Amino acid sequence: MSLLMLWFVFTLGEKIILRLCPTEEETVELLSKVLNGNKLASEALAKVVHQDVAFTDPTLDSMEINIPQDILGIWVDPIDSTYQYIKGSSDIESNQGIFPSGLQCVTILIGVYDIQTGVPLMGVINQPFVSQDLNTLRWKGQCYWGLSYMETQIYSPQPPNSKKYSSDAQSQLTANTGSEAEFSCLFSAVISTSEKETIKAALSRVCGERVFSAAGAGYKSLCVVQGLVDIYIFSEDTTFKWDSCAAHAILRAMGGGMVDLKECLERNPEAGLDLPQLVYHMENEGATGVDRWANKGGLIAYRSRKQLEMFLSLLIQNLAAVDTHT
Repeated sequence: MSLLMLWFVFTLGEKIILRLCPTEEETVELLSKVLNGNKLASEALAKVVHQDVAFTDPTLDSMEINIPQDILGIWVDPIDSTYQYIKGSSDIESNQGIFPSGLQCVTILIGVYDIQTGVPLMGVINQPFVSQDLNTLRWKGQCYWGLSYMETQIYSPQPPNSKKYSSDAQSQLTANTGSEAEFSCLFSAVISTSEKETIKAALSRVCGERVFSAAGAGYKSLCVVQGLVDIYIFSEDTTFKWDSCAAHAILRAMGGGMVDLKECLERNPEAGLDLPQLVYHMENEGATGVDRWANKGGLIAYRSRKQLEMFLSLLIQNLAAVDTHT
């Protein structure tokens, strides 16, 4: 909606603050200004945003959790992978269940964090375009959630089509064979198409052919949540707190997390230091604009600490090997 509002500000010359009004009629009137008098579209949108939505989940309904509201901060990304949403491609084929582009890569992200510590506590990822009915052309979506607060660690049940590509590495880790060479090419990872060539080269040594490209930071994180891959890695500083908070909270509830890639690569594992988890309450010192909230060191999303430690060890070795040959 924010992108839509800015576009109409430019073409119509009027600044409009888009908000949910007290009544449906008032929201229709406001939307009509944004949509250049399109009453039918305004009424349809207003009806949707004013309707009461009942959400029930057996896991949540059976629990009572009290979290002080005054410690909570929220990051929201209303449309992650905006370009894919605008393009609207619905005929993209998946690669081992992972979509490189298309509407399936669009997500809505809501992340809740502790404003004192920056630790992510709750996350919701809505994937509105999961599958399309070819007869009605209507889409079916899926919602994922997780809560990690004190001793409570719960998350939404995983759909039956998840965990396709990460089971090999996990089973090998459980076996605890102890040889790093045996884990090579057992990991799987999802990356951006714009990822650095050095990272791609190192990943090809660590993961073999199990490196997938996909659009959208939220969607790539979701691939880890779903268990379609073991790792989401991104070396650039062009993701932001609203891109990562929701998935980070869900992964924490699952026993995983999201860490700063740059700090991980500079970290001495023998020093026994904690993994540098991303936090969500502090601005980047000296930065301006949206860069204040960028994930400056890049990131790695993962489901298992043991997996991450082994993956990092192999990645560092192979990054060094790539540097030697370039």
